[in-house]
Amino acid sequence: MIADRNARTSARKPLTAGLALTLLALGPAIPACAEGALALGLPRDIVRQGVAAGYAVNHPDAQAARAQALKECREFAMEPKATTRLCKIVSTFRDQCISIAMDPQVGTPGFGWAIAKTKDLAEKDALSRCVATAGPSRDKFCKVDVTKCDGGQ
Repeated sequence: MIADRNARTSARKPLTAGLALTLLALGPAIPACAEGALALGLPRDIVRQGVAAGYAVNHPDAQAARAQALKECREFAMEPKATTRLCKIVSTFRDQCISIAMDPQVGTPGFGWAIAKTKDLAEKDALSRCVATAGPSRDKFCKVDVTKCDGGQ
């Protein structure tokens, strides 16, 4: 009887190991601790001085996410140094999406950002904020520039 039980247990081990490997291969790769951050350099006059942005997703901790977002914002090459010096963390997040929308025409005020639980909500909110700042002559030109999701999103 003991020999029979050991035989059944031994036969089950490869099946259990195979099932575990299959589930690992099929499942999405989700970081254990995913932290995100957004940094912005927002001058008073974005029409003349632009906007600098930096973001980080899927970092091991909030401190690492903040550091990466600030680094990206401060190295934002498309804007003047006076704008990138204004960079500061505006939000940290976990398991959410960040979206930035803007009017692609240089010298226009349309700009918006959002952090939301889903990609669609983040994009919708960022576009809404862009439209609100663009003015009636440019509101239809707002476009999502970037969307990134953190964690399992």
